[in-house]
Amino acid sequence: MSFSYSVVIRTLGNGGDKYRALMDSILSQTIEPEEIIVVIPEGYNLDYECGRERIIYSKKGMVTQRVVGINSAKSEYILVVDDDVKFEPDFVESLYSFGTQHELDCTLPMQGSIDDKQSTTIDLRYPLSVRIRGAFTGQLFQSNQKSIYLDRITVTAGHKVYLRNNKLDNCYLCQTGNFQCFFIRTDVAKSVKFGDELWLEQGELSQYAAYDDSTFFYKFFLLGGKMAYSLKTRYIHLDAASGRQSKSKVEEKRIRYYTIARNRTVFWFRFLLQPGNSFWRKIHVIAGGIYALINYTLYSTVISLRPGYLKSISAIFVGYIDAFKTINKLMPTGLRYRHN
Repeated sequence: MSFSYSVVIRTLGNGGDKYRALMDSILSQTIEPEEIIVVIPEGYNLDYECGRERIIYSKKGMVTQRVVGINSAKSEYILVVDDDVKFEPDFVESLYSFGTQHELDCTLPMQGSIDDKQSTTIDLRYPLSVRIRGAFTGQLFQSNQKSIYLDRITVTAGHKVYLRNNKLDNCYLCQTGNFQCFFIRTDVAKSVKFGDELWLEQGELSQYAAYDDSTFFYKFFLLGGKMAYSLKTRYIHLDAASGRQSKSKVEEKRIRYYTIARNRTVFWFRFLLQPGNSFWRKIHVIAGGIYALINYTLYSTVISLRPGYLKSISAIFVGYIDAFKTINKLMPTGLRYRHN
């Protein structure tokens, strides 16, 4: 088994023991990485160094740091990880073997243990609400019951996959993935040109980059990339919470409401509505947009109707306004992706 890979890590440098656990996992791999790239914002310092890393300083930003790391990689493949995960010594070998066996451009591991009942769930139902919701999130079913694609996969993380059966050895192609941890061909990762999507971290109320994983992987899918989860390859998320902007629950909710409203709306326009090349496709996506707009706004408002949370509610509408400002700025870019 001969291949080279770079490990790309984004961090604020304060991961502590959880960052050490990641480094221990990397250094114990059965196939040694060619390089370990650690991207940290200017003015920050690593609280631990293993002696093998190449440290690169960049502007602070979840997307910016990811872009710098990917563009700096020199190997055939990249293992992209956050600074708070750990895995077994055969982790990379398992991802590579599964990917080459099924001719994948990107292989995604699952979070949790192989016996974790929350990780894989059988669900054969296709309610209308799921289909409409999928038109807003990038979870659109690419095909039907006979498809080689997953029935559905969450866009926020790789925690839950809906399958037709319990055959974990099968290859189920997917259209989105989890940015926390993945293994990808370097040339393909760079072809996504994720640097064009810095709008994700440029919100007026927050620089938190919600929907960065959805944007990267769905753009990758639209460009013809082939990816799937290796359902038997697992990692553990230690959740260092080092990137959270606020310790206040009220402020955290305000940031989350604003960023999701803004970034999800821009994502919907840029990668679902704009690339649509058929009448029914656009009708489906518009219906999904209306559904999600009403559903998310009403639900978030109702659960936040209590003292101290009015700023959180108003942040939703500020997010929508900023989304349309962002869309107007992005219009001249002329994206012309096409759905199959």
